[in-house]
Amino acid sequence: MEDVKQNAEQLFSNSENEQEAFEVFIKAMTQIIEKYGKIVLHELDYAA
Repeated sequence: MEDVKQNAEQLFSNSENEQEAFEVFIKAMTQIIEKYGKIVLHELDYAA
């Protein structure tokens, strides 16, 4: 997850406007969900 965070921070620091920053944020969140979503859903299922 650290690599996703660093990538997002680098892209965000290079962004020039709010729309571009939002797109970078969405891309980072999408990467996190794709990478960890199944694990989180499994843990939530187990907890319930």
